[in-house]
Amino acid sequence: MSKLLTLFLCTMPLLAQAQIYKWVDARGVVHYTDNKFEAGETPVKELKPNGPPSTPLPEGVTWQERDAEFRRKQQYKLLNPSYRPRPLQASHCQPNTATVCR
Repeated sequence: MSKLLTLFLCTMPLLAQAQIYKWVDARGVVHYTDNKFEAGETPVKELKPNGPPSTPLPEGVTWQERDAEFRRKQQYKLLNPSYRPRPLQASHCQPNTATVCR
């Protein structure tokens, strides 16, 4: 029963998503609806919902730099088991940020 309830709750947002239509009546009033047939014979414009907002990329070290640092650490670990790596630092510094540049 618990699995069925979980499955139902996970699929609820998919069922709630509806198509939105925009139409203008004879008096020039703009209407929005989820029922295409409410507009009657007037032309209907199908509206596409926007996707989720994108998040800005974090400041500091790029994934390429992290990958290069990881590979360098792995190489040293294989060659010298007593190696203690330094902390990773950003290659570029932005003014007025919390990034400490050395």
